[in-house]
Amino acid sequence: MSDLLDRLRALRGDAAEAEAVPEPRAPDPAWGGVAAQLGAASVVAGNGVHLVRRARLAHGALHGRWPVGGGGLHPWLGRWASRSARAVPSRRASTPLDDDRAKVVYLDTETTGLAGGTGTYAFLVGVGTHDADGFTVEQLFLPGPEHERVYLTALSERLVGATAVVSYNGASFDLPLVRTRFAMHGLPDPLEGVPHLDLLPLARRLWRRSLPDCTLGTVEREVLGARRSARDVPGAEVPARYLAFLRSRDARPLRGVLEHNRDDIVALAAMRSRIEEMLTPEETTRTTARPQPTRDALELHGLARWLEAIGEADAALAGYLAAEDRLPDAAWDAARLLRRRRRFGEAAARWSRLAADGDARAWIELAKHREHRLGDVSGALDALEAARRCGGTRHDDLERRRARLLARAARDGG
Repeated sequence: MSDLLDRLRALRGDAAEAEAVPEPRAPDPAWGGVAAQLGAASVVAGNGVHLVRRARLAHGALHGRWPVGGGGLHPWLGRWASRSARAVPSRRASTPLDDDRAKVVYLDTETTGLAGGTGTYAFLVGVGTHDADGFTVEQLFLPGPEHERVYLTALSERLVGATAVVSYNGASFDLPLVRTRFAMHGLPDPLEGVPHLDLLPLARRLWRRSLPDCTLGTVEREVLGARRSARDVPGAEVPARYLAFLRSRDARPLRGVLEHNRDDIVALAAMRSRIEEMLTPEETTRTTARPQPTRDALELHGLARWLEAIGEADAALAGYLAAEDRLPDAAWDAARLLRRRRRFGEAAARWSRLAADGDARAWIELAKHREHRLGDVSGALDALEAARRCGGTRHDDLERRRARLLARAARDGG
């Protein structure tokens, strides 16, 4: 009950009563009091001020499990990210995305609302970057709308030179919002033409069939094996806490918001590391079952479909073959690629296994194989009949195929 009362006070703007030692509510002209409450430093520039908080993580410290990674993106992730930059080509010379000197930036915002548009502020932006010693998260905090230009200028300084930006649903929300704020102040967009790796669409390809949803928190918990602290603030409460801060100048209810934002940035880096681990040949072709074989097969199948979508057919086929014993859909996709490569015997072996389990589609493919490649009209008719018994319908054109095969048999004297 006390925790609920504390949260209600934080949303109402009188959170000072929730702690044993009250602090003055009057604004601090130098913003030192607010900075101290957030564990940040106040930076005065021109006629404005912003707050900065930094956190350093050593290699291997991402949730205690995933290495920091660093350097450029895996070439396949870089190819996926580059699609976002094609519509707005950058005129600046850039380092190749897979180069160790590449500057990969992780971006996450906390805002005054979810609607976007010119009335929504990004009052907190977290920026994560790799270096030789580990991973740094810098968080820039906007103490009031009147300081936004200075705040955005400081943000731009941290984004300039980025060769790629990584986000979670940033393509739909974070990046358009930040770009709107830059435009409203007449500031150049430091991310114009920079390839953008939005991990949400990729997460959906990998895990939407095995997880209840693909929110960052769910993926972090179920895939990365990490749990947030009890101080984590639900996203729905974030706008109200900031608005309460503008009224009270008490920043203590926002400490959990900053932790939430920092953990989001760390989760992005950990997820990228996890995906790049999956892209190694050993992971892509693994066949040994882990504690959750069905989920692993779904993940591997989703990865293979993504690899096929970006043109990596060899790696995709390896993934399908690794998952086919645990997932019929993977066997179907493996057969499809094998047929495309004219490896008809291998494809037919998989159709036969699927057909034995009652797959009408596989029976139809066997009918085609028997007719066109083996010249076995009788066997093709048998396969069509089996397809009908397994649920094949007019949609599968069974009657037309059967009539054509009977006509062929009559011509051949059968």
